[in-house]
Amino acid sequence: MPSWPARTSPRRGRFAVADGPTNWRKSMQCESQNCVEVAFGEAHVAIRNSASPDGPFIEVTATAWRAFCAALRDGALRR
Repeated sequence: MPSWPARTSPRRGRFAVADGPTNWRKSMQCESQNCVEVAFGEAHVAIRNSASPDGPFIEVTATAWRAFCAALRDGALRR
């Protein structure tokens, strides 16, 4: 299984991007308050739990995010 380098951020809730305010996005298929949200920066993507918007988040490179999404689409992460 591929691995993606990630780091958790001691910053809570806010993901700073150079080009303005952060827009956290949640899947339209989310039917509860406990979903994954993502925010896109120029070189990084932040991932957090929507139930804890002021909590910590994981930050990965944009390249790692694209590889992760491709692996999901290709079924590479199935058990």
